[in-house]
Amino acid sequence: MNLARLRAIHNGLMVSQRWIMGSTTIAFSVLVFVQVVIRYLLDSPLYGVEEVSIYLAVWLYFVGAGYGVYRDNHISASVMDLILSSERSRELVCLLVAALSLTLTIAMLWVCLRYLQWSVKFSPKSPELRLPLCLVHVAMVVGMALMGFYYLIEIVRRTRCLIRGERYRSLAEEDELSAVQAGEPHGY
Repeated sequence: MNLARLRAIHNGLMVSQRWIMGSTTIAFSVLVFVQVVIRYLLDSPLYGVEEVSIYLAVWLYFVGAGYGVYRDNHISASVMDLILSSERSRELVCLLVAALSLTLTIAMLWVCLRYLQWSVKFSPKSPELRLPLCLVHVAMVVGMALMGFYYLIEIVRRTRCLIRGERYRSLAEEDELSAVQAGEPHGY
């Protein structure tokens, strides 16, 4: 597979993730706003809003988790930066953390896949609207797969930078740098 094809796949993933995160955020916000207004004006809740909101939130959280790994701004509480004096030692710890994260993500992906299989086989439904729960379980698989994909890319890139003695930049930083160099207004 050539570099142009990989770039096209990457761009498609970015567009899809941004679209899912944006649309679920807007839909979730509108639903909650409408629910609050109707509840206070009519003193009655709108049927099923909580369920739909939960479905949207799960998609947002899991796709957002994958996007967070891509941007390399997932939460960390590392004191290793304070303890380790050399940049190479810190980079090795970051590589180890990425490898552990990938391992845990693959384990969770396996659990999510099994859960999705169960969900497809037995077709459980939500209590109020009777929506298929597999819609939520697919989001878990998609999010874990995205996280695993971006952790794998991070491991490859960090290893290459360590071998070459280069400073590591996240894939998002590289995309933004490429966009600036190409004269595009912004990257991802």
